[in-house]
Amino acid sequence: MESSYPSLLPVLWFVGAWALVNLGFVLARLVCRRTSDSVELVSPLHVRITTRALNGAVEAIAQSPRIARVLDGFYAAGVFVGVASMVLCTGLLGIAAIQIAAAIGIRAGAALPSVDLWQPLVALAGGSAGYTGPAEGPEPRLGRRLAGDAQVLQPIIPGVTLPAGHLWHYLVALAACAVIHELGHACAAARARVPMRACGVFLLGIYPGAFVELCPRLVARSGVGRRLRIVCAGVWHNAVTALAVWALVRSGGLGAAFARAGWAQVTDAVVVTEVAGHSPLQGRLPLRSVVHRVDDVRLGNASAGFGATAIARWTGVLTAGGGRGSTDAGFCVDARANQDDGLCCEMSARFPLGESPDAAIFCFEMFARERLERAQSWCFDLRAVLAQSARCRTSRECLRGDVCVVPRAPYASGRALRLYYRAPGSRREEMLVYAGSPAELWLEVQVSSLEPRFAWLPLALPAGVETLLQYVLSFSLAFCLLNALPAWHLDGNLALKLLIAGSRRRQQADAGVADKQAAPETQADGQDDPADDLGSGGQLLYTVVGTSTTVLLVWCAAGSILLLAL
Repeated sequence: MESSYPSLLPVLWFVGAWALVNLGFVLARLVCRRTSDSVELVSPLHVRITTRALNGAVEAIAQSPRIARVLDGFYAAGVFVGVASMVLCTGLLGIAAIQIAAAIGIRAGAALPSVDLWQPLVALAGGSAGYTGPAEGPEPRLGRRLAGDAQVLQPIIPGVTLPAGHLWHYLVALAACAVIHELGHACAAARARVPMRACGVFLLGIYPGAFVELCPRLVARSGVGRRLRIVCAGVWHNAVTALAVWALVRSGGLGAAFARAGWAQVTDAVVVTEVAGHSPLQGRLPLRSVVHRVDDVRLGNASAGFGATAIARWTGVLTAGGGRGSTDAGFCVDARANQDDGLCCEMSARFPLGESPDAAIFCFEMFARERLERAQSWCFDLRAVLAQSARCRTSRECLRGDVCVVPRAPYASGRALRLYYRAPGSRREEMLVYAGSPAELWLEVQVSSLEPRFAWLPLALPAGVETLLQYVLSFSLAFCLLNALPAWHLDGNLALKLLIAGSRRRQQADAGVADKQAAPETQADGQDDPADDLGSGGQLLYTVVGTSTTVLLVWCAAGSILLLAL
């Protein structure tokens, strides 16, 4: 029997790598008597690399007369996108806070009220999405509708909510998005005549990041409008990156590039490029197999739903809660072949496949409409039924004494799936039965829409690049939205402060109270930072919005982690 404890190998690698880094810095101090200013060990788990080599290049690009007007318009548009992202993400944060609170209440067994006064909150939180958790009695109406499946914020924790095999994609994409974000601040600052003092990258634990250093005095002198462009430029760069990646993948440009490099496009199926070593399909589903159907959903059929492409339909079938629409008909089985041992149909959140020690049998129930008329269950040999039985929609279409049944799946983590595929070099269709979590199957089996024409081409390269671009798209949107929040220490907080200061200055100018020196964009030497002049009402608004948003963000982060524990 395999151990249920997680492997400690990743932890040992992590500790060992950082121990070597710290040892290297200690030896450098002993041997060289000093360490380089460009490489700094900030803390035992925080190393930072700083450089000034890129200062001239950024300055030259930003001040190029050929693109000066283009850059000014580009970063002016970034202000509108930054402010819109602030409003949008603040609303999404409120929805996420309500969803998480409702989900925690349900999973902790709290009895939430069911009154019409809650309906505005229900509508705000996304309508009638249902909660599919293992509740013991009737679920509270409010909790069921607020704690929908589509949670707005999902924590990304490598090895927990992120497949361990995607760790390198995750780190590279996160580093790239951080560099692009900081490049936006640097370029916008250079356009505002605020040169970059230094830039660099850092590694905190396993999380990479980037930074730029600007002169605070010159930033303060640049005025409210130009500072808004600098602050919003990072968010704007991430938004443009997300749009570019989406257009590249959506337009087929990525597939066309690989097609020219020696890969063939597969439009009506998906090609298996990798099967995780711990997957039950390891050794059963060969690499380079072409999967063209999952249950009764043909991946090449555009009318099947679940997405516009075969890859999208593969993802949709395996990640749709409850197996929505993946089975069009039942199976005719002789009811006398029932092998119920009293445990086969005892399904729960802990045992979604039943508690029977016999892994060959599975719980079945009546198909579709007959299920309402005849709530009965049987236990049959799973693979024999799915491979050999005739298909049906009602028991009347079967032989006398047969029933029209389908595998029972009250929990999304326990389903019986049929994968129809062709092995490499074969035209014969084969069927593989998988019993378990479809979401885990989706994570364990990597597929692609591209098949190499030559044996020497790496099979997993297109899927790896596509996965990397998916993470770049996701992280770019996350950087765009989360950094735009007016929470403390985020770009949106300073943007909110500048917006309030700019509004106050305009009111003063309209009232004829503003000083003549306050109108120009650039401040005189020694003048106070205009962003600090908020007035009593503006300061109150800034403090309330910043504090409340920070509290909501902390609550969502802590609540998401708590939901994982529950």
